[in-house]
Amino acid sequence: MTDNRFSSNKIRLKKGEYQRPNGTFEYKWTDDDGQRHSVYAETLLGLRKKEEEVLKDSLDKVKLKTDYTINSYFKIWRRVKSGVRETTINTYLRVYDRYIQSDFGNTKLEDLNYSRLVMFYKDLIENHGIGVSTVDNINVILSMILNVALRDGVIRTNPSIGAMKELKHQYSGTVKKVNALTRAEQTLLEEFLTRPGVYNSLSPLITVMLYTGIRVGELGGLKWSDIDFENNEIHINHTLIYESKTKGGKSEYSLNPPKTRTSERCIPMNIKVREALIEEKNRQKTKGIKCAICVDGYTNFVFLADSGKPFDYKKLNHRLDRISEAIDNEIKRKGSIYGLTSFPHVHSHMLRHTFATRMREAGADIKATSDIMGHHEVDITLNTYTDTSGEFKRKEISLLDSKTGNRCS
Repeated sequence: MTDNRFSSNKIRLKKGEYQRPNGTFEYKWTDDDGQRHSVYAETLLGLRKKEEEVLKDSLDKVKLKTDYTINSYFKIWRRVKSGVRETTINTYLRVYDRYIQSDFGNTKLEDLNYSRLVMFYKDLIENHGIGVSTVDNINVILSMILNVALRDGVIRTNPSIGAMKELKHQYSGTVKKVNALTRAEQTLLEEFLTRPGVYNSLSPLITVMLYTGIRVGELGGLKWSDIDFENNEIHINHTLIYESKTKGGKSEYSLNPPKTRTSERCIPMNIKVREALIEEKNRQKTKGIKCAICVDGYTNFVFLADSGKPFDYKKLNHRLDRISEAIDNEIKRKGSIYGLTSFPHVHSHMLRHTFATRMREAGADIKATSDIMGHHEVDITLNTYTDTSGEFKRKEISLLDSKTGNRCS
């Protein structure tokens, strides 16, 4: 039988659901004792009714136990979850396994309350060096699990609600801020990449990131069919995922829908981006590079390694680190370049921040910038992705002088 993402009627199949070659449906699951089971049905609707019965039986077995734990409801949550991308689920599972399951996961729900949860988070931050953003992710996972217990009537309230508010305020100084490149730093980076050498091949890729604000996974998922040179537009409709399998399994690529509904979008190309994409096309033609992989039925990816496989964006930060170090060493040798006496360690997300900041400095409409970046709320663009340089702030405050006629003596 085949493991289809969609049924023959184009209905997305949930995890564990399969359509068999004869058109009937099967649902597979593993019980708490590690035993595998299956149920069958003529239709997908009939199968899902049987799934509900399986879930109810499983829940009843849990309710027969006198001691409910977080781990108990983690198993139930895995069965009832829906509307979450597979890659996101895998991330949740890794976080749960690493930070919750072996210790805190054994906490009885009857003993769990707001203060105990907050103390757990404080311990992670203060004694284990876990970042606030990671703890926030842990809280998101626990909140979803506890919501299941809440709806089942096992707990009266969800103690995770509001648990991170005070912690974010208390440990706000420990959150590492992502800064945008200054204009001088961006100019130097772009200039460095145009020079002949080992890093020159990255120039088109980094240029596209700097001047579109595209996410690195979206960049990996770009196909030449997404590039409209006639109308100077880039269409974002996929994110490339590279999953490293464990226990001897093969690593593999997959294409997912963009991060959110608003992430599927059209980005206008400026001259720099257009020229960078043409440069990349010519580079591949000159070196005889052709796409050597088909991912979920798609091929002809824009950014390729010399092997013909999609560019390994997971190695991009390592290469950016090398580039940053090389530029910093050059500055040190010369004393300064463009007034810079050092160069920051650049990473891929900093390029997205830089795009948003340049748009802000240029006076671009914030709603348009938000749409280009694929944000579902303008506040995300304003509060997270836009820095302001000292030069820009001086320019903005000077507008008061032009309006009032006042000048500093």
